[in-house]
Amino acid sequence: MSPTATAGAWAPEHVATVLRVAAGYTRQSKAKADKSEASPQTQDEAARKKAQERGCSFKGNYRDIGVSGYDPNAKRKAFERLLNDCRDGLVHEIIVFNVTRFSRREPKDAIPIVLELFSLGVTITSVSEGSFSPDNTMELIMLIMRLDASHSDSRMKSQAIRGVKQGAKALGGWTGGAVPYGLESYPEVVVQEIDGKLVPVTIRRLRPAAVQEDGTDQAGTYMKMVDRIFEFKDKPWTGKKNAHPASVGSIVAWLNSERIPAQNGGAWRERAVKRLLTDPRMAGMAAEPVYAVDKGGNPTRNVKEYRILRGEGEEPISVGEGLISPAKFFELQDWLAGRGRGSKGGTPRKYLLTGMNRFYCECGRPKTGSRDVYKCSRPAGMVEEGTHEGGSTIQQKDMDAYVGARIMAVISNAHEDDPETTDTIVEAMSRLARMTENPRARSERASLLGERAQIVRSVEQLYSDLRIGVYDGEIGRRQFLADKQSLEARLAAIDEKIKEVGTPDLPPLPIEQWTASEDGDPVGPTSWWGKASVEDRRMLVELFVDRITVRKAESRGGFAPVCKIEDRVTVQMASSRANEGVAV
Repeated sequence: MSPTATAGAWAPEHVATVLRVAAGYTRQSKAKADKSEASPQTQDEAARKKAQERGCSFKGNYRDIGVSGYDPNAKRKAFERLLNDCRDGLVHEIIVFNVTRFSRREPKDAIPIVLELFSLGVTITSVSEGSFSPDNTMELIMLIMRLDASHSDSRMKSQAIRGVKQGAKALGGWTGGAVPYGLESYPEVVVQEIDGKLVPVTIRRLRPAAVQEDGTDQAGTYMKMVDRIFEFKDKPWTGKKNAHPASVGSIVAWLNSERIPAQNGGAWRERAVKRLLTDPRMAGMAAEPVYAVDKGGNPTRNVKEYRILRGEGEEPISVGEGLISPAKFFELQDWLAGRGRGSKGGTPRKYLLTGMNRFYCECGRPKTGSRDVYKCSRPAGMVEEGTHEGGSTIQQKDMDAYVGARIMAVISNAHEDDPETTDTIVEAMSRLARMTENPRARSERASLLGERAQIVRSVEQLYSDLRIGVYDGEIGRRQFLADKQSLEARLAAIDEKIKEVGTPDLPPLPIEQWTASEDGDPVGPTSWWGKASVEDRRMLVELFVDRITVRKAESRGGFAPVCKIEDRVTVQMASSRANEGVAV
């Protein structure tokens, strides 16, 4: 008997096994805060050992850390690379610690991937559950059953956690995450009626933090920030080099100059200070963050704003004891949003039309001020197809006078029975009312309108999901109707609350004052416009103008411009029609 026939090491089937290439797939839903990643290391080592046991050469581990296996929209880049290597014949066996590492998605989402791998001859091996090979139908059924059990387990855990958090929110409980700067959490027992019985429930609440051992007092630091704003916000500031003392930038500079550490122990940044000062939890109101999205529409970790959580009556839910009162918080938001500043504070402006999101070049870019002209903000040398070549400028003095004349023409004709003029006057009255109304009411209405817009987007997404088949089947249909009813009820409650907040009464416009002029020229040197400050003129532009567009001159102006300003400039006056479809 030949050695080839007797030695198991030379058996054809063993040669085939040795030539097989295995790769491990490691996934962990959340990266460890200390970056230790002990669980992924355990998975890596287990996959390597399993490959040796099965006589495979080991290609290495493909790792997705901080990626959900449950979310169908999660981007598992390493998993996609592994699939591509399987398609290219570079990997013949995938080894996972258990099938939950492979996928926690619904079987209908995971099965197509499994079937594709099996069609490529790829075996799926679980360290704890065995191997599932392409040529065994029973093993495929067993794998599907495990995937279904994995998905059900994740779904039940998710629903349980969501239910606990929603219950805590409804009771005014803090539901986790980083404790806001200057606050601390503590347990509190509240009694809740569940199935007709009074049951004690422990929730966590927030309150001002005590003085810390290192000598820093976060609560006191926050109050110093707020006190600084309220001390300076109504005082004129004519400094040219330094920011207004009540501005976020000035507060950041002050904090860092005093060597006061931020929550992470480092230096303060404007984003952190702005986020802290706009957090409703500092006023004892429950809130959740609204995250900014990237260019692809994917949520980021940057907090864009906060949404105040409200109870059945749409009143803000209390999350505990705040550092400031809700009324003071809303007044603070008014300052931070730039409203209410008027001509009382801030560096005097040189340019009338810039910085209001109303003044644009024909190419769509904002116009900026430069010496005695307004110019297109497109960088020099940049070429954009279909737009003007080179720069585009217009004289500041002529531009300001033309816009002022257009506004005064509307104001002077306020009493005429012209639909367009009437609409502009009414819209200007509405804007003036919003500028001068109580800051708390204005901020509360803005918060409610923001929540309403979010609910409307959720309703639109609901119907989009219905169209693509997410709610197919009897169970799905019931879930759709339940979600629809819940969103419509929330929308009705928000609309009712908006009605309660109401809209401010329309104030009379001081038309006689604005149109007064000794020589009859409404924008001449003896007119109100001629004597008014830039800030007062800017107020009129904000009241009466929606958009200004400037076209590039056909030829250079020089001392005798050929192109008249009225041929280059389009002024779109204020109109309520521009806001149609938006609740007010």
